[in-house]
Amino acid sequence: MANSIDPQTGLSFFDLSHPWGHGTPVWPGFPGVVLERGSFHAMQGTLTQRFSTVMHASTHVNAPLHLVAGAKSVGSVPLEHFFGNASVLAIPKGKWELVEPEDLENAKPKVQRGDTVIINTGWHHKYSDSQEYFAHAPGLSEAAAKWLVEKGAKLVCMDTAAIDHPLATSLAQHRNGPILRRLAAQYQKETGKDPQKEFPKWQPAHRLLLEAGIPTIEEVGGQLDLVSDQRITVAALPWRWKEGDASIVRLVGIKDQRGDYQIENGGRVGKGSDEKMKIHDLTHEWGHDIPFWPGKNPIHEFRRFQYHARDDAQVLHFTTVMHRGTHMDCPIHVLPNTADITDFDLWKFFGTGVAVSIPKARWEVITPDDLEQARPKIEPGDIVMINTGYHKKYGDNSSYHAYSPGLYKEAADWLVWRGVKMVGIDVQALDHPLGTYLADHGPGPFQPHLNDEYKAETGRDIIDDFPLWEPAHKTLLANGIPGIENIGGALDDVTGRRLTFMAFPWRWTGGDGSGVRVAAVEDPSQNFRI
Repeated sequence: MANSIDPQTGLSFFDLSHPWGHGTPVWPGFPGVVLERGSFHAMQGTLTQRFSTVMHASTHVNAPLHLVAGAKSVGSVPLEHFFGNASVLAIPKGKWELVEPEDLENAKPKVQRGDTVIINTGWHHKYSDSQEYFAHAPGLSEAAAKWLVEKGAKLVCMDTAAIDHPLATSLAQHRNGPILRRLAAQYQKETGKDPQKEFPKWQPAHRLLLEAGIPTIEEVGGQLDLVSDQRITVAALPWRWKEGDASIVRLVGIKDQRGDYQIENGGRVGKGSDEKMKIHDLTHEWGHDIPFWPGKNPIHEFRRFQYHARDDAQVLHFTTVMHRGTHMDCPIHVLPNTADITDFDLWKFFGTGVAVSIPKARWEVITPDDLEQARPKIEPGDIVMINTGYHKKYGDNSSYHAYSPGLYKEAADWLVWRGVKMVGIDVQALDHPLGTYLADHGPGPFQPHLNDEYKAETGRDIIDDFPLWEPAHKTLLANGIPGIENIGGALDDVTGRRLTFMAFPWRWTGGDGSGVRVAAVEDPSQNFRI
């Protein structure tokens, strides 16, 4: 797998994630990933897949709440933890070995305060649904975790299934175990050591890090070897899940071969400045009670698989679709036999762009002239975030979903002509609602009363003015432009400005979309420009 290079900036992007989807290895005893089609191109004209999962599957962030009752959820950990400098340390380890403080001290490059620390033990090469990967792995010692806390690491990542040694987890004789009842005896037979004496505490390294407010990422993989023994920039933006114990993430490494792009001391700032980089969250909260599109996939269910009062840990299991909350669409969602969410190059999701104000009222259409006149001026290669003002109406209501403004074919054609690389908008869909199957398109009309209301207001049928089904979706996505729906959060704070934006979807092969965390990076020095 080759790294992805932005043709405009020369930045190289490295995917440090394992794939997620059907057959994803999961922690022994956890429910597996289940996928089913909610809609089919042959019948409904779209592909939407329902899925059930825990977030502890594939490459994922653990929030303090996972092991510390009452601590921060994954959606409330500041975004600054998930973007910035990283030291990628090659510390090869064999079966049941420990990463110790001296390993971290001797590794190159040196860990600096505020770093993300990524540890490459080599175990990602064994990633599979196997006892070798889960039960025979190395792990981080408690002393090494203390070293990382004292060094001021802001995020700790490993290429193993767990931060802790497997004999210090519930796989062996610890809380909620033994899941693998022969593991302790196997360890003692092979090593001659008593596992209960060697590993008397349950998940001590993981708990120590999370208690210190340091999130962790487990199951790092992908192109990890290509960036080891180096300092790079990393992004790993978890979902803004307000009650979440974890989040599957796309862990991305960024390097500039030309040497004119880097982040120093926690933020890319001008000389003589002590101001830090600021990250604005342009994402709506996600969770069990979020609003969702009034379509054909109503399932959105959550249950506690583990909870603190019983298990001293929280793991939530849920069933939903990707097209809820702030999320990204890809071509295969609306166009058969086309690209899935992993077929976009990583450089599409990161770069300089603009957040533009285009205020619109009920059922108004964003036009090419609106985009042409927007300021800052939309330039080729920009990421574009469109603020119509409708994110303030976001909720389980018709005003947001059925009566919003939106893009249509002409505006999408203009964005393609302009050569933008990603588009986000603060309404219910990339398309105007009357160009969706809420009206008389595809399997619709799902809300037939809308045509009567439109005719009463305009004297025309909806199909007269919106004859095409989701043309903005199809135009943008067919031209390789990722589209993000339902942006919100701090959108007003960045509107009218040129900043750096990013939103990385899950590495889901065959995926029709992905929930995303959309972030805008503000550099007080004005030097952080791609």
